[in-house]
Amino acid sequence: MSFSKLGLSEAVLKGVQAVGYTEPTAIQVRAIPPVIEGRDLIASAQTGTGKTAAFALPILTRLKQHGKCRCLVLEPTRELAAQVETAFRDYARFTDLRAALIHGGVGYHNQQRELQRGVDIVAATPGRLEDHLNRRTLHLNDIEILVLDEVDRMLDIGFLPAVKRLVSLCPKARQTLFFSATVPPEIAQFAAWALR
Repeated sequence: MSFSKLGLSEAVLKGVQAVGYTEPTAIQVRAIPPVIEGRDLIASAQTGTGKTAAFALPILTRLKQHGKCRCLVLEPTRELAAQVETAFRDYARFTDLRAALIHGGVGYHNQQRELQRGVDIVAATPGRLEDHLNRRTLHLNDIEILVLDEVDRMLDIGFLPAVKRLVSLCPKARQTLFFSATVPPEIAQFAAWALR
């Protein structure tokens, strides 16, 4: 199987080649086509199996070109949010799509400036995202694709109430993708509530 058979756009395929990927991993082969089709998805795979590319590549294909902030990726830690934002930038290098990183532990100024310039994708931690929503420097009205990544870790950290609040602020008519190393019963219940 090659990436070219998965339905990715030409610009995204060029991004894949530029980062040096040759063959998709199992999670990528199984996740990319349904994400491109706009279906909701719950995917479980261990760390290091290429989960980020499994959602980032089809999302970039679906978004096509620069517009409003249409994709939100929630991560449990700033390190993961930073990795995901970097991956989106790398894969999107031959597109005009823009990603921004929103996390705590740093000032608001640079994040606000980035958001004002206009972004298509936001990779965020729940706490800082809620801060930006309260400050009205960002809204979720145009979100078409919501990714909840490392959901089991969010549960461990105690982020589930905040994540539920954030999910309920996104439009009902959206695509929702769950990625988690494990799917304990609490996550299965949450997924049943959040996914179509």
